[in-house]
Amino acid sequence: LAILSLLAFGKRVDLSDIYVEGIEDISNFDIQYAKELGYVIKLLAIAKRYGNELEVRVHPTFLPSEYLLSSVSGAYNAIFIEADLVGKQLFYGQGAGKLPTSSAVVSDIVNIGHKITCGKNSAKSVIPRDTEIKKVRKMDDVVTRYYAHFSAIDKPGVLANIADLLGRHNISIASVVQKERSKAHIVPIVMLTHEAKESDMQAALSKINKLPAIKNKSVIIRLEK
Repeated sequence: LAILSLLAFGKRVDLSDIYVEGIEDISNFDIQYAKELGYVIKLLAIAKRYGNELEVRVHPTFLPSEYLLSSVSGAYNAIFIEADLVGKQLFYGQGAGKLPTSSAVVSDIVNIGHKITCGKNSAKSVIPRDTEIKKVRKMDDVVTRYYAHFSAIDKPGVLANIADLLGRHNISIASVVQKERSKAHIVPIVMLTHEAKESDMQAALSKINKLPAIKNKSVIIRLEK
């Protein structure tokens, strides 16, 4: 993502400035529920420009099933680009295996040889110059929609308490589904929110997880259009 941000926006991004979240909290329940809702879950590296700020983040993401990136799987990788004049474009191909890897290695060797022969600055033209981007946006300032999965004791008032805490942190609920109870009287509560600020979502999540009725770590997954 740091390399792509440099190529696309001309902004050198420190790895410490990139928000990174893995897939360890994603369960089969979330994968199946995403499918029911018309989404798939993909681990995405996302870079977006907002004026003179750059947003860079890596995390699991809910994507609409008809989205261009949704069908990318296995050894294949894809880069999705949206620009003002060319619109939406997808670059797709194998990113693993002996042949794709050897091709990338040979390409790097040729590039190094070219720089030795023609000078170390011979490839500078591929990187945008005089970028207007001044800073990297903090993850707390990111605004997006969310999928939230809570595991709660099935008793009156729990859903109302969760909704109240979300509302107190400026988070509006788009839809909510509560599945039937299990033998342990624990039910999954699934919500989709409207756009909300990351800092607000994390603050609400921290308080929701402290409710006596919440029995497992709550899961949130960010949505992309």
